[in-house]
Amino acid sequence: MAFPPYTKTFHRGSYAGIDPSRPELSTSGKVVLITGGGSGIGCRIAHAFATSGCKKIAILGRTVGSLEKTKKEIEGDHAGVTVHAEIADIADTEAVSKAFEGASKALGKIDIVIGNAGYLPDTKPIAQADTEEWFRGMTINVKGTLNLTKSFLQCAAEKPTFVHVSTGGCHIEPMPANSGYAVSKMAAARLMEYFAFENPDVRVHNIHPGVVQTEMFQKSSELGMEFEFDDSELSSLFCIGVRPNLC
Repeated sequence: MAFPPYTKTFHRGSYAGIDPSRPELSTSGKVVLITGGGSGIGCRIAHAFATSGCKKIAILGRTVGSLEKTKKEIEGDHAGVTVHAEIADIADTEAVSKAFEGASKALGKIDIVIGNAGYLPDTKPIAQADTEEWFRGMTINVKGTLNLTKSFLQCAAEKPTFVHVSTGGCHIEPMPANSGYAVSKMAAARLMEYFAFENPDVRVHNIHPGVVQTEMFQKSSELGMEFEFDDSELSSLFCIGVRPNLC
């Protein structure tokens, strides 16, 4: 299965136009916070921002070990970069607020947030789905995203940017046993539209990260569906490419 292409040229890997070393894509002087930053796509996004010149990166996640591992890797690979780790479940309103306050105190006002953390409920048809498990997608993907927007506004620099890592799966025809994820991500995408409407000084992007072989995808692979995979570098570099150095 493949998502429908909307452009004449369709990339599955990195390309020159989103090379983070391009001067016009520099994030030098910016402070970025990445949720789900300890592993998977989030880890690669953090590396991409470091490559683009960002010296102050906050990563937020639930697992101390993965956050510390990513922090060590980025600071080791990119001279002069400071990585600040915060422990929080994005569905926990108080924890998210404290995490943003901690990151802002350590690094300064936040210019860019990458809302990358998400949850894929068990892949079962609606008739067989556990209601609490199904709704966990709403709790993390919608309530969690709402928590991020509210805390971001309290700690944001002037003319900030919010990049929400969405999914193409909520905009195409239904896929088998995927309602819990698709419905929650569609709601989160609509939330981003309202967030942008109510906060015109914030640059807001919804992006589809492609189909990447992460732990989340391994869970969805239980459906037996076949996809063409994208390089994880593509989605991480795209987070730089969609954010012109004007914000």
